[in-house]
Amino acid sequence: MTEITTKDRLLDTAERLFAERGVKETSVRDITKAARTHLASVNYHFRSKNGLIRAVIARRIKPLNKRRFELLDSYIAEAGNKPVTVERILHALIAPSIELYLENPHFLSFAGRMISTPDKQLHRIFASQMDEVFSRIKDQLMLAIPDIPEKELMWRIHFTTGAIIHTWTNHADLEIRSGGICKIKDKEEVINELIAFCGAGLRA
Repeated sequence: MTEITTKDRLLDTAERLFAERGVKETSVRDITKAARTHLASVNYHFRSKNGLIRAVIARRIKPLNKRRFELLDSYIAEAGNKPVTVERILHALIAPSIELYLENPHFLSFAGRMISTPDKQLHRIFASQMDEVFSRIKDQLMLAIPDIPEKELMWRIHFTTGAIIHTWTNHADLEIRSGGICKIKDKEEVINELIAFCGAGLRA
């Protein structure tokens, strides 16, 4: 069995506590105490609390975006000289994020907090990781639905990302209100329903 390093233990613990309590509400001392290490280890591995936050984000978002780009590139290649369909573009955006949620629910709870925080600096630390994804998705959607003006498309992509984030962070409400017939763990159903909803919104 591979021994978990101090760095990984700090990342795992920070991710969990940030998700449970919030970033501002969690001190470096809270993290090091729960990770059974000392304060200097955060400075050694990450230099600062913000460095630790960035590392927690990058550990999940870099592989997530890599998978999104792989899917998008494969759909572009399949389409040849034709535009990629809206549904394929949305699948590249949505499917990897739902898979990440099911594998690492703490992270996406943390991500929801980062996206909704009123602290502009914290928000931007997270949002900056999504800029390239947003740009590539927008470029492909402009080809797929060229009749929609760019300004309107920007609004619709914004609302689409909101629907995805809401699904991550509020799925428990859906399970209660649906009497348990709708479950986030039904991966294919969640992906298909989100694609259908967001696709209709983008084309409206």
